[in-house]
Amino acid sequence: MGNLIYEDLTYKIRKSLFSVYNELGPGFREETYKQAVMIDFKNAGVPFEHEKIYDVRYLGEKVDKYRVDILVYDKIILELKAVSELHPRFEAQLLSYLKVAQLKIGLLVNFGNQPLAIRRFVNPHIDNF
Repeated sequence: MGNLIYEDLTYKIRKSLFSVYNELGPGFREETYKQAVMIDFKNAGVPFEHEKIYDVRYLGEKVDKYRVDILVYDKIILELKAVSELHPRFEAQLLSYLKVAQLKIGLLVNFGNQPLAIRRFVNPHIDNF
């Protein structure tokens, strides 16, 4: 494949996302899509963790915690939405998740409109992957 980070893994993820969208279409709530995506991942043998929690630390002390929608392959965060349009705060949210988790790639997915929207984000705070 090409030069994208985790291109083969994100291809498998995108395949499941499109499968869910093609079957359900827009109009359901976020939790419906999340459950359907996890079923598709399970059937496709894609390893994932639902609502993985990451601690937010400041000067070594825990100040908060973030719960990501789905962590896939222990490397890629999926942030799922079912809204009419993606707001910049959703992008900021995903970038914060990537920073706290020290992961390189995240996908912001919106099932709420046509066509399915999948935006890929790279964590600018780390160089290794």
